[in-house]
Amino acid sequence: MPHSSDPDEPSPVPGGRPNWLVSTLVVLVCLAVVASGWGVARLTVGGSLRPLGAAEAPASPHPRDVSAGADPEDAGAYVEAAAELVEGSPAFHITFRVYDGGSAPRDGGEAPVPGAGDPPADDAPTGTGPYTAGLGEAVYASGAEPEFDHTFTTEGGRSVYRYDMGGGQLMMTADRGLELLDPPSTADRYLCSPGFGAAKLREVLDTSTDLALTGLEEVRLERPGLRSTHSAYRYTGTFTAVLGGYDPEAGSNTLTTVEDAEFELWIDEGGYPRRLDYRAADGVGESYEYHSFS
Repeated sequence: MPHSSDPDEPSPVPGGRPNWLVSTLVVLVCLAVVASGWGVARLTVGGSLRPLGAAEAPASPHPRDVSAGADPEDAGAYVEAAAELVEGSPAFHITFRVYDGGSAPRDGGEAPVPGAGDPPADDAPTGTGPYTAGLGEAVYASGAEPEFDHTFTTEGGRSVYRYDMGGGQLMMTADRGLELLDPPSTADRYLCSPGFGAAKLREVLDTSTDLALTGLEEVRLERPGLRSTHSAYRYTGTFTAVLGGYDPEAGSNTLTTVEDAEFELWIDEGGYPRRLDYRAADGVGESYEYHSFS
């Protein structure tokens, strides 16, 4: 995954002193929190992403030896190629929605991000009328400060912002204010770094044994302000998903395994993912919309 650090520079030592940029950001943001009285401060990825034009277009059930011109009928190869495109993109913009199968929301509940408008219609596959736990957004821009910004807001008003500052420095702002995640946990690395962009595709490749192409169709992206329609190949199957979350009592990121989840995945004719919906039998699941790459 590209980033702005110099490959000749030594990697940060886990548990060591953060670099000057991160130290400065921590001080400045903490001062802003104190001065404003806010419980949570937010950083924002710089730069803007342009929509993708039509012309730009280890052991697992699906081996990872793929050429750039993968055949859509070879489901494993086409999903692998899509994952590699996301991982190689210097910028991307993804939005997602989380569903909870119970009557009460997970982790205290999650609600639409302020200003996001009305959420999209609940048309994800399977499930038993799940509770819509909330909306999130992930933005990556190589060389920006921060490089990666992952946003989530709970129904009870709890906001969680996660960042990759570049050079392996991960940060998060939640109930306890701005924190440097050093050393990061597995959940921190999953939720706070650009690898989040292709994570679901990798989970499909690693765990689905029934991945299959069902045809070419139009798929709509429904997030208000970002609506678009794409011609895309539709793939279906079951897989084991990893669902990220936040534990307010521990003040830490969490990962939950969602087994035997049915999914629908749309990849456009240029090879880029456009939408992924999955749902387990109890209604727990997520919907992802992949809006732009550059």
